[in-house]
Amino acid sequence: MKNFILLLAFYMLGYIANAQIKRIATSSSTIASQIPGYSEVTTITTKTYSYTPSIPVPPPTPIDDDSTTEDDKVYRYADILPVTISIADGNITSTTLGKVWTLRLSIPNALNIGLSFSQFNLSATAQMYIFNDARTVLDSGIIKSKFSYSTTVGISPFSSNAIIIYIIEPGNSGAFQSSISIQNLEAGFQPLYDVGNNGKTFSPASINCDPMIMCRLDKMNSARAVAVFESNGYQGTGTLITDENNDGRGFFLTAFHVVDVNDNHTIDASEIAALANARFQFQFWTTTCNGTIISTGIQFSGATVRASSHASDVILLELLNPPGIGDGVNYVGWNRGTSSPSNTNSYIIHHPQGEDMRITSTNNVRTWLYNSSFWTAHYSSGTTAPGSSGSALINENDQIVGQLKGGWSSCNYTSFGDRYGKFSTSWGGANLQQWLSPNHAYSAVSSLILSPLIITGSDALNCTGQNQYSVPNLLDATYTWQVSSNLQITSGQGTPSIGVTSLGGSNSAIITATINTPTKGYSRTLTVTKNIMVGIGNVNNFTFVQSGPTCMQYNNESMSFGVAYNGHTGCDLKDYANITGVDWQIFCPNPYTVTYNSGAYTCITPSYVNNAGISIAFSYPNQPYVITFRFRVQNACGWSQWSPGYYQTIKNCNSTSGVTVSPNPASNSINVALSPATVGNKLKSLASSITQIQVTDKIGTIIKEYKYDNAASNRTLDISGLKLDVYFIKVFDGSQWQSTSFIKQ
Repeated sequence: MKNFILLLAFYMLGYIANAQIKRIATSSSTIASQIPGYSEVTTITTKTYSYTPSIPVPPPTPIDDDSTTEDDKVYRYADILPVTISIADGNITSTTLGKVWTLRLSIPNALNIGLSFSQFNLSATAQMYIFNDARTVLDSGIIKSKFSYSTTVGISPFSSNAIIIYIIEPGNSGAFQSSISIQNLEAGFQPLYDVGNNGKTFSPASINCDPMIMCRLDKMNSARAVAVFESNGYQGTGTLITDENNDGRGFFLTAFHVVDVNDNHTIDASEIAALANARFQFQFWTTTCNGTIISTGIQFSGATVRASSHASDVILLELLNPPGIGDGVNYVGWNRGTSSPSNTNSYIIHHPQGEDMRITSTNNVRTWLYNSSFWTAHYSSGTTAPGSSGSALINENDQIVGQLKGGWSSCNYTSFGDRYGKFSTSWGGANLQQWLSPNHAYSAVSSLILSPLIITGSDALNCTGQNQYSVPNLLDATYTWQVSSNLQITSGQGTPSIGVTSLGGSNSAIITATINTPTKGYSRTLTVTKNIMVGIGNVNNFTFVQSGPTCMQYNNESMSFGVAYNGHTGCDLKDYANITGVDWQIFCPNPYTVTYNSGAYTCITPSYVNNAGISIAFSYPNQPYVITFRFRVQNACGWSQWSPGYYQTIKNCNSTSGVTVSPNPASNSINVALSPATVGNKLKSLASSITQIQVTDKIGTIIKEYKYDNAASNRTLDISGLKLDVYFIKVFDGSQWQSTSFIKQ
């Protein structure tokens, strides 16, 4: 049924502090640069094993909700071949970099090959590399110090019928020191997908039936907690969760039957022993939606049983070598409530039939009619398949409410459903509480998001007082904080939360947290930063906003303008950015005026108003003109500098200027041209020749002036000497002035 669990030890074994393997895509032209001494090894011994592949057992013909026709959803893909392989079976080559041992293992009829070491005694400096015959997939840089459980180390299957094991002992010119032995080979009779492409074609049925996770980027936070679980030629799916402390303690939830390989309804001694080298592969997904390239993924190995129940088909494992802070994993929340999850917003993330990560969406979730310990779910998109077993049913709040027992859905029966053991039943029945919430008996815990991890705390720090900044309080993690020179850490260095005060100076500052998980993970270290505003308000953190009409229908019509901070305006500025006042400067070309709060302001003289937002009435323009706004902000520390200029064109909705400027904006030159203008629906005639042009700044000062004797309706102006700003063009055609504006960039 699901002798599935043992294979996990092989597949997963390499990606943690104590037990890690990094699998990457490579090529025959680049592998020599990735493996020390590779180019000097010319002879590799081969051991070949005969093998008659098993014939896959077809699933039963389903009858929806009938347990006698239910598929258990475990994917058996390989047979186990007992072997006896040692150092004596390979050959040793002396290279300029040290002694190299190699051995090629061939199973001609196999679709894939995995293996387990019964002895794994690499010397202190030795490095192991394993790769397929085509040199397209490589397990790189395997060293003994990364394996605390080294008696039986598992290697994930390669999609190949031959693999090469390569061990180099750098600097060794004497006898070869390492000692290994292999007790089992996995010979695949059903396909598995590997990193890279490898010329494989995804079955249209699998893509159309079960959408790829990369097609649902909104669910990637949960996807980072999902892993392939493999052992002894069987595969399932499970999900990383943590306890009431939300501290990243690495529990893994999957189905009981995934571990119960002999199907005797008991987790016996041999199955517990097999968990010591079980494999968990995260981030095994395509790089794009419906793509054909699978990313590298990360692998972790080793687990022990913490809680289990055959009645609700649940098992809670704890990873012996869990992921670290820099590994890009998350922890999905859980919920032991008895209410049904959302019919339409629940989902399942899983690995069907050895393929990349897929997602299935529900349209109906309810208690199973025949056993209240289970949910039954039908789907609006996707199904499940062998390999999906143990995957979590996740509710609308991204919390686990059950795990896949089995069911009737498939790509041939998309209208059929599946059943899931209830998390609420397992809480007491499997004694999940002892491990997940022994002290508080929480009803639910939210997801722990470490990718992306953020520093929490206010975006603004006053010139007086202290702010707190925090990151998650993770088990066995160390914390180092740094701040820019205008800040001071007053408390908490070396902890997940620090107190910070301002030292004055620059308005902007950076807070940096470096988190390290020294005994677990592949990457182990993550550095995150937060930009904050300090002391006197920094106007670069604010934006200018305009609301209301974009053109004037009548004289003294009003437009509204304001300042925004991260989407917050008005009184919110006080709460979200510690801002107590905003000043405005308003510039417009003579002779236009603006009115604010029933007071007229000439645009030649800057006007000041103390408000986060202003409403201004403009005179009705015959020709478009540009108003320039600047603002500054105030907090308890004082006033900021003035902002850059923000420009707003004021124009008559019923009038179109007869002057055009192109290009606009422009850098070096512009073309000024006359064209017919309209007032209402009547054409306004213009003379055909431009006789005079004035270029003015925002307050009406003439910057350049041109007079022409020849007749032309187009003129080219050199603006390369102008500074970056908004300017006005006034054009005289011999009888009247027309105007517009342009931007020098």
